[in-house]
Amino acid sequence: MEQDQFITLLNKYLQGQLSVEENRQFHELLHSDSKNQVLFDFLRIKPSHKEQVDNSEQVFQSILNKIESSETTTLPMSSHDEDHANEYTQFPLIKKPWYQNYRSIAAVLLPIFLILSLWIYNSQTQTRFTEQYSSKKGEKKIINLSDGTTVWLNGDSKLFLEHSFGKAERRVKLEGEGFFTVAHDRSHPFIVEFRNSEVKVLGTRFNIRAYPDEDKTETSLVEGSIELKADRQVKSLMLKPGDKIALLPAKAVAAIQTEAKSKIQVQHSTLTIAEGEQAPSETLWMYNKLSFNADPMSLIVSKLSKWYNVSIQIENPALEQITFSGNLEGYSLDQILLLLKQANPEIQIKRQNESIILQ
Repeated sequence: MEQDQFITLLNKYLQGQLSVEENRQFHELLHSDSKNQVLFDFLRIKPSHKEQVDNSEQVFQSILNKIESSETTTLPMSSHDEDHANEYTQFPLIKKPWYQNYRSIAAVLLPIFLILSLWIYNSQTQTRFTEQYSSKKGEKKIINLSDGTTVWLNGDSKLFLEHSFGKAERRVKLEGEGFFTVAHDRSHPFIVEFRNSEVKVLGTRFNIRAYPDEDKTETSLVEGSIELKADRQVKSLMLKPGDKIALLPAKAVAAIQTEAKSKIQVQHSTLTIAEGEQAPSETLWMYNKLSFNADPMSLIVSKLSKWYNVSIQIENPALEQITFSGNLEGYSLDQILLLLKQANPEIQIKRQNESIILQ
């Protein structure tokens, strides 16, 4: 139980989230068990190379050896005994190795490695991507990169540039939605990371929607060609102009037949331009237009929240089955909520403090 508590507190310590009381408990547990001290000393050494993460067997054995050696300690003498030191002989205190039972190894070291992997990944991400651009909710931003590439960021989005951007490759990371017009440079491919996937291009125009709070990610190619390396998929997906690929967690589309080992679902579709519009619906946000294409209520709420910088919550699960389509320009939030209610009279709208509740 104390081991579990220490691991929980250690995770919060590495993220700088300990309260005063938790900090006291953490240091008590740290000094009460030599295994905890060894683990703490090991984790606070920041890795400098990716190879340290990849070679997990060496990391495992290193921790195991350190903890094993810490199990053999010397019995200390109390202050009372110091006057009679010649009457005592110090003997090593030999304990039964704690790792003798393989189940104990799994129970203790599994959470340790989860923490270690998360901490190292976060440290490397912060080191690799040193330049950041961001847009607030309700804001759109145009970014001109040093290589001539232009990126439009939709509301509540972030773009990170790798510190070595432009040397061997041009690698960026996207959280949110962005439209890219990539400058052609065959010797320096442009790579966009998002969630657990990435897109590789030479020169093209495409849109990616990959918000952390939405299950689905969408990649839409307007011009050129791109190679999409989907989440844990061995085979890359090649897109041609007009292609759209949506990636969804398997749990979100359980009704669709897929390979047993697949962690995601890949949905192919094509971009269409509605009558009277000048661009596909996936890119209309760049023209200050809200676009819905048979979107479920959860996605509608997400889009509205980011567009108008307001908190919108769905309390009635039945509303999740409702979909809505339409391209809207110049509408206020109240007008759009009224449209949704007119199209679906069962929707009840309630305002609570600064939030909007759909019941």
